[in-house]
Amino acid sequence: MRLRPAILLFLILTAVPVFSVDRARVTELSQQARDFAKKKDWASARDAMAKILEEIGTPTPIYMLRMASLENRAGNNPAALEWMSRYAATGLTYDISADDDLKPLLAEKAYAAIAARMKDGSRPINKAEIVCTLPVSDLMPEDLTYDKASRTFIVSSVRHHTLYRLSLPKNQEKECGMQEIPLEESAKRWPILAVSFDSTRNLLWMTASAMPGFSGLPKEDSGKTSLIALNPANGKIVRRFGLEGAGEAVLGDMSISPDGTLFVTDSIGGGVYRLQGSLEAAKLETIADGLFSPQTPILANDGKRLLVADYSIGVAVIDLASGRVTYLSHPMEIAVGTLDGLTLSGDILIGIQNGTDPERIMRYRLNPDQTAVVSQEVIEQGPRIGDPTHVIVVDGYAYVSANVGWGEINDNGELKEGHKFTAPILIRFPLK
Repeated sequence: MRLRPAILLFLILTAVPVFSVDRARVTELSQQARDFAKKKDWASARDAMAKILEEIGTPTPIYMLRMASLENRAGNNPAALEWMSRYAATGLTYDISADDDLKPLLAEKAYAAIAARMKDGSRPINKAEIVCTLPVSDLMPEDLTYDKASRTFIVSSVRHHTLYRLSLPKNQEKECGMQEIPLEESAKRWPILAVSFDSTRNLLWMTASAMPGFSGLPKEDSGKTSLIALNPANGKIVRRFGLEGAGEAVLGDMSISPDGTLFVTDSIGGGVYRLQGSLEAAKLETIADGLFSPQTPILANDGKRLLVADYSIGVAVIDLASGRVTYLSHPMEIAVGTLDGLTLSGDILIGIQNGTDPERIMRYRLNPDQTAVVSQEVIEQGPRIGDPTHVIVVDGYAYVSANVGWGEINDNGELKEGHKFTAPILIRFPLK
């Protein structure tokens, strides 16, 4: 689940820990940096941020922008330009003319080359094909899964609080066929986010969450969330799991391993959970917590580790036996932050990067031990994919839900003034 802008800003300005980091120390440094910036003590704020980098390792693109801003405010333009050059090397762009902290760099002769590189990096790239458009423009199809038995896709709807079956178009048609799955009213009370088909138990799993701040939801429900098992034939609830006593939570993403183990993440509470065994005896168990914005979880090739897109920093690696959390290492020029959807095939990691400019669909290559990202390739970027969210693999193709519409709504979940929804799309490309 893509984080709303206000939540993302909070995460960026607070600590981003790995297992070996003293979280209290990094939180303290983050607060110091904010306090110094409020006092316009730019040099001290910069120094506090520099100490954070010693803790978190490789800087994220957002960190680069923040350091460029502080260096510029401190009067150290060469260092600010160096941070902007590093940012441009990731292939991302940023409009500094709209940023008062960075706008003065426009007058620097050396900035012209950086601007040119960012402009080149933002050009449209279209290596995927559009499979179809979806016939309901305000659907907001957050997640998708595939039912092999019926050869249909199933998508969740944030706006309509339900699930739909999609059939691929025939005879040169451009729209997918779409039919609502009849859910019980109690299952449609909140926005529906994650969806996965469980072929081991012949169940359809979904998550529903009363996202804090969203209008139109019962106030007493705010922050509540559920993992729900459905009968795929009739949409009836088979079992429901909650996170009692966890405070505000959003179960936003999940995956199912080949043996039927289900992994689900809480994008605002920071927990990662596992459910395994028979449905009657199964319970949600915590396998890690303290992540800042966990999104899609996927099992590593060794079956002993879970890769989790931790939105504000990169790809977390959870040792399933110990709960120890580390992060995939990567060169500075490879951006692995603001990832939402993930899927893994061999050493190929497909990531949906929807918090960047431009938003991108990425193909990363991992080292054989799957401890590091060694290369990246942009599969798709540009206006036509809008807000992509999730990816699944079907018959050798990666299918992505795109133009979902998160950019059209505000933090209350309402359509922004002057904005409108356009048709979501399903796109695909060969996995390798």
